[in-house]
Amino acid sequence: MTLLSLSPLLSSLFISYANRVVALESASATPSPDSEEWKTLQATIAALREENGKLKLENCEMAGRLETAVASQEAFRTLVAALKDDANIQQDGFLKLTQQFAESNDKYNRLMTESSAEKAAFQAQVLDLEVRTHV
Repeated sequence: MTLLSLSPLLSSLFISYANRVVALESASATPSPDSEEWKTLQATIAALREENGKLKLENCEMAGRLETAVASQEAFRTLVAALKDDANIQQDGFLKLTQQFAESNDKYNRLMTESSAEKAAFQAQVLDLEVRTHV
């Protein structure tokens, strides 16, 4: 007792230990196998085991579905990557065709301008020839 009065920590530990002992002693002991409480516990255990078995089966099924989903997702990602590559190739082709069209359009416009200039020159020559022949 002297030690307990000198050390508050030791006193606190002793009281805590004493409280645990009292709590353990006051807890009910295991019921007898013939009692109704024992039968209820056994039925609960059996029900819980059955439920556990069902949950394990569901867990296995879910794991299988998850593996399938992961494989499908990976296949989908591969497909999307291939489609992105195809889209990039087509976009490059489209840009090249757009550039070729712009170049062709410029060339067409240049040729039309030159053609119009040549036409005007030829018309001027025709008029000049007509004027000379009528004079």
